[in-house]
Amino acid sequence: MKRLKNIVNRKQLLKRQFKLEDLPEKKGKKFVIIQIDGLSSPLLKTLSKTKYMPSMGKLLDRYNITKWDPGVPANTHFIQAGIMYGNNSIVPGFKFYDKKKGKVYALGTNPSAKAIEEELALKNKGILRGGTSINNVYSGGADRSVMTMAKIYENRGRVGTLNEAIKVVLLNPVSSLRIILLTAREICLELYESFLEIITSFVNQKHFNWPFFHPYFPFFRAFMTTTTREISTQTMLLEIERNVPYLYVNYLGYDSLAHYRGPTSISGFNLLKQIDRDIKKIVTKAEEKNYDVFIMSDHGQVPSKPFDKLYYETFDEFVAKVANTTTKSFIAQSNENTMSKFMWYKIKYYYKHFSLPLRIMSWSFVQMLRLSVKMMRKEEKELSRVQKQPIIIQYSSSLAQMYLNFKEKRLDISEIEEKYPTLVKEIVQHPGIGFIIGKEGDEYHIIHAKGKIILKKNSVEFKGERFLKVYGDEKKLVKQIRYFASLKYTGDLIIIGDYDGKTMVAFDHFHFGTHDSLGGEQQDSFFISKERIDLSHITNAKELYPFFEAYHDEK
Repeated sequence: MKRLKNIVNRKQLLKRQFKLEDLPEKKGKKFVIIQIDGLSSPLLKTLSKTKYMPSMGKLLDRYNITKWDPGVPANTHFIQAGIMYGNNSIVPGFKFYDKKKGKVYALGTNPSAKAIEEELALKNKGILRGGTSINNVYSGGADRSVMTMAKIYENRGRVGTLNEAIKVVLLNPVSSLRIILLTAREICLELYESFLEIITSFVNQKHFNWPFFHPYFPFFRAFMTTTTREISTQTMLLEIERNVPYLYVNYLGYDSLAHYRGPTSISGFNLLKQIDRDIKKIVTKAEEKNYDVFIMSDHGQVPSKPFDKLYYETFDEFVAKVANTTTKSFIAQSNENTMSKFMWYKIKYYYKHFSLPLRIMSWSFVQMLRLSVKMMRKEEKELSRVQKQPIIIQYSSSLAQMYLNFKEKRLDISEIEEKYPTLVKEIVQHPGIGFIIGKEGDEYHIIHAKGKIILKKNSVEFKGERFLKVYGDEKKLVKQIRYFASLKYTGDLIIIGDYDGKTMVAFDHFHFGTHDSLGGEQQDSFFISKERIDLSHITNAKELYPFFEAYHDEK
């Protein structure tokens, strides 16, 4: 009878399918990290008292919550590099450029994420060695990675592939049915909300995103909010059951929705309601198995307005005009390209392993995505000639990195002004720009339309208006900007969108919620733990690395 139960038991079936074994109880402590991507501490506290996150509200009655600052840039890729490897010195944003190699990095794609993780791992060991990474940017050295961008195609002893991720759900009829129903619901909701937004925006004269702004966004939304969430939850429950000692899962659907709809949208809140239920399941199971549970966010978001919707031209078009370059010789890698590659890498692999009925159901979506990617092949081919272009801009929401290609080294502001006499001044004076950061010898200059901050080796000089106070704690931001400006692969000019204390200007043309730079709730992350932990001193996510690394030292 016991043998029969093991045969029909879903968890046992999954273990046999993946050739996984239960691990012996670890001597010492083990941890579970649950990350809610993009949710700020103030917003969590508000929602925990409402119908949207009631489980988190009950959890906070017996757990402690503290606010912490992940640093600048407020970006998942920078933050996870710091937490997992104690080193984020090579991650200046979501997208950036290596002038010497003529190489573009877009960390929403496997080749870029993999290359950066390999470089990170040369310095420190990852905190997840011996554990599992689920839906993260990097693996953190994990033995097993599921839906982790840097390892998305790797197959270590038949574990960690996307095929596994699908089986986790498809071998559970309840999960499969839930995904089908919720996917249909999310697609319908996106279409309804899009058309409703058009009507209300015309009435209220507001900016908005058109439906199918990206041809596949309703499907992308459904995929991120249902499929990846369900796979993440079921995989976590399986790994806890197996006694895997170090687990890190990232729920990133809310962050994607918040970019598109804003951080306080009802659609975002409804997704958090589902995440709240999933977290309850994981915490209950983890506590039964004596894990230390940590629930955190990497960053928050602030409301934003896209640059091109405010000024009827993109930022790269403005720069091309000021620098007197032709649009043909000017390259700006769009977020659309990166998102298409991100979707294509994931969906192409999933599609190969779908059953015939699922292939038929998803055929139209896959063909639409294939066409979208095909239309961008021409732009992809241009990357081989990118080092011949005079100016390159990489957008990361409210952050833009500008690289001037007439020299391989990082340029001083004076060298830029010699080549393009009005460029710096015109950018700074534009109403959509908050300030820029540049290098001058051993100094870093933070330049605003009405003020300037000079970061010298052992001192700071302020001139004119103290503009950083709008963005947050001036003293802390000066320290963080000094570190940010020193990162490998940062641009010759770093441009931050304007922020009035409530709303920020974003360079990506569909972002109505933003982070990736600094200011407001972008840097208001939360950290929930059983024991009270003081993180008020932290100004960089890499300072959390020793805390989790210490788990490997316990006997």
